Amino acid sequence: MVRIDGRRPPFLTQVNRSRAIWISYALVILLFLAGSVTIAGFSKPSSVLSMLVLASFTGIAAMGQNLALLLGGIDMSIPYIITMADILIPYFSNLHLPFIASLAIVLAIAVVVGVANGFLSAVLRLHPLIITLGTGYIVDGAMYVLTQGVPSGSAPPFLVSMVSLGSHAFGFHFPPVILAWIVLAGILIWGLRGTKWGRQIYAVGANVKAAELSLVSRVKVWTYAYVSSAILAALAGVLLSGFSGSGYFGIGNPYLFISVGAVAIGGTSLLGGSGSYVGTIAGVLALTEISSMLIGFNIGPSRQEIFYGLIVLLMITVYGRDPHVKNRL
Repeated sequence: MVRIDGRRPPFLTQVNRSRAIWISYALVILLFLAGSVTIAGFSKPSSVLSMLVLASFTGIAAMGQNLALLLGGIDMSIPYIITMADILIPYFSNLHLPFIASLAIVLAIAVVVGVANGFLSAVLRLHPLIITLGTGYIVDGAMYVLTQGVPSGSAPPFLVSMVSLGSHAFGFHFPPVILAWIVLAGILIWGLRGTKWGRQIYAVGANVKAAELSLVSRVKVWTYAYVSSAILAALAGVLLSGFSGSGYFGIGNPYLFISVGAVAIGGTSLLGGSGSYVGTIAGVLALTEISSMLIGFNIGPSRQEIFYGLIVLLMITVYGRDPHVKNRL
């Protein structure tokens, strides 16, 4: 965490606040070792690449959720925006619309939703759970009206290639979607740590009254954060269209809980003001490993959710009882 004045806290304080991140990465290592021992082929390069591809979708979706939770909010519209992008890209492709134009339309819709989420939540001072759920339902309903409940078309071949395990990036056997996640993650980590925008998010999440006294606009910060969240969710949906090959209603549904779970496991306070995407990456990897292990044990999706919930509750029990950051300043 970086204070609003740009200075970093003392070294020992940073170490203490990073405890959750260390625990998260230790969990990733333990899960990988457990999977390697109990499931044949779990640690094979092809299996690792497959898990990283799946983690990339979750990781990009969790970026926006991370921003919302740092403010002390939540973004319930993420699964609906993901589904919207997953449906519209093949739909427009079927109409022979150039991909750039299709992407521009998808991102424009995401920006409108993000502005509504952030601006209304900040101005009306309503919990964003209500606002984002409402905009999410509007987006979902609009997709049903547009497609008559039957998505059509197929994703552009280059998107399919981006998520294919057999594809390459810069001459290496490395699906480009993983590289896209790495680049976006680097930008977000840098943005939160090294820019005025990032410091303002922490400031508003830690103590909104103190931030406003420091001339930080709560409305602007919330709007920018939720617009970023919507854009990242849309990008995740665009990439998912290459994975699914065509549009599917409900494809974004799992990403609500998984995105929140990954952020929580990574040590970001659900009350806002404290956390880092560095930890969220560990949460994404841990949940992906758990999912792969459960599939290896032939455990169905409904039972997987039980395990996800238990893991999140365990991690919150371990380090989630710290007081809000404004009470530790």
